[in-house]
Amino acid sequence: RVPSAPPTYALYEPGISSFEEQAMLQSLRDKAQGWIAWIIIGMIAITFILFGTENFFKSGRDNTVADVQGTPISVQELDMAYKRYLNQAGNESVAKLDPTFVKKEILQSMIDETIMMSDAKKIGLTISQQRIGLMLNSIPFFIKDGHFSEDAYARFLMNTGYTDKSFQSYIKTALIKQQLEQGLMQTSFSLPSDLDTLVKYILQKRDFRFLTIDRAALEKDIVLKDDEIKAYYEKHLNDFKTEEQVAVEYVVLSLQKLMDEYQPTEEEIQAYYHENAALFNDPERVQVAHILISVPKNADEKTFKAANERILDIQNRLKKGESFESLAKSLSDDKTSAVNGGKLEWISKGEMIPEFEKSAFALANKGDVSEPVHTEFGLHLIKLLDKQKAKSKSFDTVKDDIVAKMKHESAQEKFATLADNMNDLAFDHADSLQPIVDKLGIKIEKSDYFTKTAGPKEKILQNALVTTAAFNPNVKDDKNNSDLIKLDPENYLVLRVSNVIASKQKPLEEVKSEIVKTLLFDKSTLEAKTKATSLLDKITKNNMPLDKVQSEFSWSTATDVSRSSSKAQPDLVEAAFGMAYPTDKGSFKLVQLENGDYAIVWLTKVVDGDMSKLSAQEKESFNDQLSKHFGELEFALYATELLKEAKVQKYLDKL
Repeated sequence: RVPSAPPTYALYEPGISSFEEQAMLQSLRDKAQGWIAWIIIGMIAITFILFGTENFFKSGRDNTVADVQGTPISVQELDMAYKRYLNQAGNESVAKLDPTFVKKEILQSMIDETIMMSDAKKIGLTISQQRIGLMLNSIPFFIKDGHFSEDAYARFLMNTGYTDKSFQSYIKTALIKQQLEQGLMQTSFSLPSDLDTLVKYILQKRDFRFLTIDRAALEKDIVLKDDEIKAYYEKHLNDFKTEEQVAVEYVVLSLQKLMDEYQPTEEEIQAYYHENAALFNDPERVQVAHILISVPKNADEKTFKAANERILDIQNRLKKGESFESLAKSLSDDKTSAVNGGKLEWISKGEMIPEFEKSAFALANKGDVSEPVHTEFGLHLIKLLDKQKAKSKSFDTVKDDIVAKMKHESAQEKFATLADNMNDLAFDHADSLQPIVDKLGIKIEKSDYFTKTAGPKEKILQNALVTTAAFNPNVKDDKNNSDLIKLDPENYLVLRVSNVIASKQKPLEEVKSEIVKTLLFDKSTLEAKTKATSLLDKITKNNMPLDKVQSEFSWSTATDVSRSSSKAQPDLVEAAFGMAYPTDKGSFKLVQLENGDYAIVWLTKVVDGDMSKLSAQEKESFNDQLSKHFGELEFALYATELLKEAKVQKYLDKL
């Protein structure tokens, strides 16, 4: 479908595990391009992790975790961002990282965002309230039956903790940031020489030989002494402890349970059907194809005139009998739909940008083509492929849907109130869950013992926020109730720790086999490195002739290898492409492989990528990628300089 707004950058995908912490840090800052309305949907789906939090809690230096050029970031804002971050689907493992470590990275992201928006304000970037309203009403997440749903929007605000004002503030921030980024990035370009250099290296092929020292084969000759094993154990005592375990008792407030408790009467169902007849219609729909000639938003008269001449030329060719599908494939700037002859999905009213939608629904007969339509994306010709009129659904066909909707609406009204009551009772009676049971009639459940690493076995407790709460010192050590935990939009939970099994030292005999494995691996790896280094020295330091190098050692060969090739192990391919062009003395490199083996790589041939062998479409694709990369680089340099000059004070003792 035609997108409802231009691109922005706002997605985050954190990594996991100590090995990948640095990758996680980078990904917290990285951004990916996408249409802003869909980015907002994505941010809804992950509960708006880092942005859009209003400054509800700014109350002085004691409550401030950072001061960004006079703008404070409060402890509560950071805590809320952290909780939302943990609640993101797929981020369960992040809860195992040190919370202080993760909060530092989230805080830096919030600081970066604040500085960016401050600069955008200085240079006069702004967004009208009308644009914000249009954006809000175009988010498909809030569209039900072709229209903006106040109910869907209200449920979203309740589930995410936003107000209407704060969410619209988020949209405004995202749109302003888009202006700032695109203002820099869309002016970027690449020169033919840049493209030639890119193709030379990206499409380069290499030949190399390699020989491997098998680490595992060296283990059989290694003898370990008991004193050596004991010494390793005593030096690494902290590595050989059982994990602390906790058992919890908990209460769950379930929307589904409230729904199950309500059964509307036949009369109520009939009344709902007649009072909400519009909800039970199949809306009018059209399927269209389009040809797009892109026009930049701020295009000058000359640029617009050229685009208009192109669209009129296409229109004339259609009138002379040329195929709409063929012209769309060859001339449309919407490359996604062009491959299908410009064909788009079925659309209902309210799903498209207004100018496009108005023209599409005005077409009366299959095969009709509109006059040129001007939207913020450029000029379109729209062809009607098919049309379906609106039609009503009978009571019998929608009865089950009505019952489900009535049950959900009834339960939703109670759910928010009961959640507030549950939160108050958990706080006011922090030493017991019984008041929640007495007032709300919720049963206390109990878990098995679990560790911080593995988490609970019970399915409903398998949530990063549950594990984090259970091992929070305020809950585990001080024996208080946890805060109200939102497991998902339909389930809230409060827990308290009922028992703790402390960590204890494992005896040497229990971990001896593990230590032996570690020592054998370390010693055999070192020996493999020593052997490989000795061979490499024999080749390079003695200036051994290359023909002798080839005949004296048993080399494996990899030819015509690209950067993404599977012809050899990735470690070897990466090493080969990191080596200098071969000389008459040869080009050799020592490489440690992932399994602990060591290899010597001998680079023998390099063939650069050839621009002349690319098709016009391939050249255009590479050029687009390069221009995009340069744009991202320019924006990154601008942002780096901006952040470097900003006055920021962090109070990390508040983390």
